[in-house]
Amino acid sequence: MHIIDIVAVCLAIAVVLLCALVLARQRFMLRAAGTIPVALRPSVGARWQYGVGRYAGGELRWYRSLGVGTRPNRVLQRRTVQVVSRHKPGQAELQSLPPTAVVVECRDGDAPLFLALGESAYTGFVSWLEASAPMM
Repeated sequence: MHIIDIVAVCLAIAVVLLCALVLARQRFMLRAAGTIPVALRPSVGARWQYGVGRYAGGELRWYRSLGVGTRPNRVLQRRTVQVVSRHKPGQAELQSLPPTAVVVECRDGDAPLFLALGESAYTGFVSWLEASAPMM
């Protein structure tokens, strides 16, 4: 066997192992209690990013689907998030989202934020927001 063949086989094995690791991480995260699939768009012109949201006390921790990290990519504090509106995906959004999704326009402090959730996940999200203690 030539050295090039050995390197190619090792690279192929590394790629397969990395893909298996990413899929195992996502499956593990979705099986945990308090997790939902969530697509996130940080601004109007940005692309949708797919991930998993996990409720943890007063936070919604969002983890990108394709990754190996264990830290959340975005953390939404319940006290700073406000729902502005909700709608079904528009024609342009249907290229990235399923037609059954609910697109939620939020404000995280002063920054706009868009979430795409399933109908039951949207109900849970709104309930989670309303469960916070009143602001003084």
